[in-house]
Amino acid sequence: MKNLKLSQFAGSNFHYAKYSFEYFLESMERLDIHLIELYSACPHFSIFDSSIADVRNLFRKFKKRNIAICCTTLEQCTYPLNIASEDVHVRERTIQTLERMIEYTAMLECPYTQVLGGRGSFDLPEEDAWKRAVEGFIRLSERGKECGVTMVIEECTRYTSNVVYSTPLTKKIVDEVNSPYFKAMLDNCATETAGEDFASCVEMLGEAFRHMHFADGTPGGHLIPGEGQLDLLAVLRALDDNDYKGAISFELYNRKYELEPELYMRKCFEFARALF
Repeated sequence: MKNLKLSQFAGSNFHYAKYSFEYFLESMERLDIHLIELYSACPHFSIFDSSIADVRNLFRKFKKRNIAICCTTLEQCTYPLNIASEDVHVRERTIQTLERMIEYTAMLECPYTQVLGGRGSFDLPEEDAWKRAVEGFIRLSERGKECGVTMVIEECTRYTSNVVYSTPLTKKIVDEVNSPYFKAMLDNCATETAGEDFASCVEMLGEAFRHMHFADGTPGGHLIPGEGQLDLLAVLRALDDNDYKGAISFELYNRKYELEPELYMRKCFEFARALF
């Protein structure tokens, strides 16, 4: 690798959900991991239940262990959040929750928070859902500006979103929101599921590409390196060739790893460290 650095790889707590947050922090210490993506969900960090005092206490725990957060990722698939919903109450609750997430992200001295494009009902026009999402993100960008936090939008499969489900749509919504506080991220499992060429996706997004979810897959599944069918080295070469400077988070968003989370996080970093 000419440009990528080992320090860009980040751990995460996605698959530690059946363990306490203290266990996760101790696990990061044992594995000598000092950069993480914070999956902001129950039972570790619930946006609905956490106060400002809770966030300050959480930040102190990270500082004590010399752990930096590259991105916060609020659960937006299973929680009742949907920025493109035709239900005005759901949409407003979603925007207010994301505003709080932006504020908490700033308190954690984290530069990015992940967002999804949401969905409208599949029997209604997609362009209406698109318009609602764009309007919501324009509003949220103002809060991002006030707090110094940038949203990074991730494409989903169409099972999750009928708004942003490809890299061209990711670029389109970033261009329409048109804010320095609204940028893009990539997930190599998502690009493979969409039948996209990862290197082309990186080039398409250009400067807007700020954050990365990395995993093996079949093509989806978010598996540890070696358990799927994806050409992970080709993904890393594309990042390297484009001098990507952001974080590369191991996203093991898969229940099969929840009983032994540290074992599988160790395997991820063994893969990463072998590259360097």
